[in-house]
Amino acid sequence: MHFTSRPLGFRQLKNIVSGRALVCLLAALSASLASYAGTTPSASASTETATNNASAAKTAKKPEKYDIDHIGQRGIGRGFNLYSLKREHELGQSLAASFDRTTRIIHDPVVIDYINGLAQKIVRYSDADIPFTVKVIDSGDVPRAYGLPGGFLYVDSALILSADGEAELASVMAHEIAHVAARHATRALTRKRVCDVVGSIAMVAGPAGMGVADAGGLAGPLSVKKFSRDAEYEADLLGIEYAYAAGYDPQALLDALEKLHAIEVQRNQELAKIPGYHLASKVPFHSSIAKGFANYPLTEERIGRLQAEIATFLPDRKDYVIDTNEFQEIKARLLASQTPVLHHHAGGSEDDSNGPVLRRAPEVEETSNERPVQNFAFVK
Repeated sequence: MHFTSRPLGFRQLKNIVSGRALVCLLAALSASLASYAGTTPSASASTETATNNASAAKTAKKPEKYDIDHIGQRGIGRGFNLYSLKREHELGQSLAASFDRTTRIIHDPVVIDYINGLAQKIVRYSDADIPFTVKVIDSGDVPRAYGLPGGFLYVDSALILSADGEAELASVMAHEIAHVAARHATRALTRKRVCDVVGSIAMVAGPAGMGVADAGGLAGPLSVKKFSRDAEYEADLLGIEYAYAAGYDPQALLDALEKLHAIEVQRNQELAKIPGYHLASKVPFHSSIAKGFANYPLTEERIGRLQAEIATFLPDRKDYVIDTNEFQEIKARLLASQTPVLHHHAGGSEDDSNGPVLRRAPEVEETSNERPVQNFAFVK
């Protein structure tokens, strides 16, 4: 039997392309929404675990991916990624170079050696298979750390000063190391690029493709935002595992999150003073909409989830490292270096010629209706 064939017309070709674009879009969005959900424990599962008794939590089956006895062999960071490890390192190197140009780097060798040693200790107990470059910065009053792709870690001095103990500092650093180990940055960029490609294909597929492009224009960014929120949850869980494996109290990350929550509450109170700020909260489904468009999960949700996961994934241990004398010494050293010192000039002395000097300006002679005026100025 013979089958006749003829060239496809433009209309048929458009329909085929539209159909393929729709399939590509649905496949990409399904992968971005579902693939990561399967790698982290669900919120409902965490809630149920929290309500169970301690023995039930300990006997619950643990996903192999979060088996703490196999850290470094669990395949963390695997999955669809357009970035090779080499390209990821180059990306991080470029970001780090830009970061260094706009940030004040602390060069105190004692502080650097301590923070680098603490970071490398955590890395040894992590799933990261790349070397880490660690720097201490002074970028403001908000306690934070930054983990850039490719193994570049920045620790802000404000984080060191705000931490109550070494375990708290180590847990926040472990969270950022977890982001790097799981390759969250480049995996998120991969999803964004897939959504952009699908949108470009749909744009050339005619009216049907325009509808697909419009849908993808909303669903694509939302899927990337969901990935970012799930990545934050995963970094929390991996972070407490790394800190626990290194000997630190896993509850320390909860303490750090409580401090972050207090900062957020204070910020929201300040924003509430702005006229019209509460109008947005009257929009129907405001809470759900805000969560859907958020890059980060609510801190309260992260705390509740971690409380359940600590009981589920971490075996009981009698002794934890909470603080060390070395940490307190580094904290005091940083605090002393940030305390301004006023130098006084002795008459004819040249010891402090390079420091700021407080001098009194000549007094103005008193007139009939004027009082003497005294001016103060800082001079060098």
